[in-house]
Amino acid sequence: SMADTSENQLNNGEREDRITKEPENPTPIRTPASIPEKPLPGDCCGSGCLRCVWDIYYEELEEYNR
Repeated sequence: SMADTSENQLNNGEREDRITKEPENPTPIRTPASIPEKPLPGDCCGSGCLRCVWDIYYEELEEYNR
């Protein structure tokens, strides 16, 4: 019937509106999983490695805070 056709068109239009109303540039969500993990006290061997675990941690932390 005509009422059914009009109702279906309305429902389809509503679905399209929901799809097209998403933000174009959503704000990235920072989760605890994306925070760099701080090295444990025993992770650094103390021998002055070129890429110490602390150097890596602070580089990742700086990138995370940008």
